[in-house]
Amino acid sequence: MTDPVPVSAAPPPYPLALALSNARLGVFRLRPGEDPVLALRAVQRRTGAQAMAVVTCVGSLTRAEIRHANRAEGTRYQGHFEITSLTGTVDPDGEHLHLTISDGDGHAFGGHLLPGSAVYTTAEIVVALLDDLAFAREPCPLSGYDELVIHDALPPKEPQA
Repeated sequence: MTDPVPVSAAPPPYPLALALSNARLGVFRLRPGEDPVLALRAVQRRTGAQAMAVVTCVGSLTRAEIRHANRAEGTRYQGHFEITSLTGTVDPDGEHLHLTISDGDGHAFGGHLLPGSAVYTTAEIVVALLDDLAFAREPCPLSGYDELVIHDALPPKEPQA
């Protein structure tokens, strides 16, 4: 038996920030043929949410557009798939969504959900509208990608005439 690894009491070597917010929950159902990414973008625009999170989703797809880890391009899957997980964040400038699906043999796979997927029978989605926050994507020198940055929410925009 090996000795347990001691847990360091030192703080992590990176900044750790926790942003708290009040949230309103929204629920909607997608019909056959609808695209979950386009629907989430539409919900964000309709609500004006500056920060939105996908809480849960159950449903099925006949087409899934997924970008796998460390790949530049997406892969299209055709068939009948159960959505076993959909999670992520949505803001006015984009989204970061992860999807896991399983096929008829129970094999599961997933990655970044891209536009171009299609619902088979239904997709029941619950989102949290994070009223006190605004999400943005900004360049991260550590990852080399635009990553999530959390700001205080901006005042609501005046309706345009």
